[in-house]
Amino acid sequence: MTTDSVAQAERFDHWACEMSKLFTGLDARPIVRTPFHGQAASDDLGLLHLSSISAGPLRVRRTARMIAQHEEDHYKVALQTAGICVIEQDGVCSTLGPGDIAICDTSRPYSFTYDTDFRTVLVLLPRPMLPVRPDALRDLTARRISADAGVAAVVGPFLRSLSEQIRDCAGPAAGSLTDGAVSLITALVTESLARSAPPPPQDAMMLRIRTYIENRLSDPDLTPDSIAEAHGISRRYLFKLFAAQDLTVAGWIRMRRLERCARDLANTSAPEQPISMVAARWGLLDCRHFSRLFKSAYGETPRDFRRRALAGPDRS
Repeated sequence: MTTDSVAQAERFDHWACEMSKLFTGLDARPIVRTPFHGQAASDDLGLLHLSSISAGPLRVRRTARMIAQHEEDHYKVALQTAGICVIEQDGVCSTLGPGDIAICDTSRPYSFTYDTDFRTVLVLLPRPMLPVRPDALRDLTARRISADAGVAAVVGPFLRSLSEQIRDCAGPAAGSLTDGAVSLITALVTESLARSAPPPPQDAMMLRIRTYIENRLSDPDLTPDSIAEAHGISRRYLFKLFAAQDLTVAGWIRMRRLERCARDLANTSAPEQPISMVAARWGLLDCRHFSRLFKSAYGETPRDFRRRALAGPDRS
């Protein structure tokens, strides 16, 4: 989307209208009276939504009233690539320069202010995808994360490159890149929190449990009992760990299995592989049950999903 072909007097209104389609529940206001200009490219990568934005001075904010009208349950990761951004949430205010990263929680009010021309990469990901308790991450939101060293020095270039190449990433590569992006953001959050205070024992345990589940998604006998036993905890405590993040053990396993199945169904190198074989590979042995679960999660049957995915995106 670009404002280049829009009359100068109408550019900001056009921009605000288009941005509201990408980010619901946001209020955008210009900062200067000079003619506005802006460009944006946006696409989905699995459950992630990436946007690359270049524009003139403006301020965007999400108020409590907007949150009530447009409920969201995402984290927004902002990578500043040019210009300066001032981000504010929960009374914390930070200034981001090129290369800096910050995270905010869309379920609470926040604002981004750009006093000059800028470029930024924004990543929206569902909160449950980060294995960190929301109250723990609250200590990090709106705080500047410098990309000079550590995990941030890896995350920044990765997200920037991903935003530039996302439209050419399809099939099994897309699923792997989604997993990689979430893993890198998780590592960034974990490192940043560890610098200020040791992570609570339950967070460290949750990371181990999620890794354990990830490595055993293909096992049809993966159950809460087997997970609890492998980690020397009770079934009740396992449920409590997941409930703290508004999740269930079975729901998490099911979601991750369906994501792996969707990735395999979109694999152009194996278009004739039976759908039942794809489901069984990830521990879902009842084909009818799998089909119902998949349609409930993705809005279409596995067969229709595969047909659409293999047809390729419409790039007209």
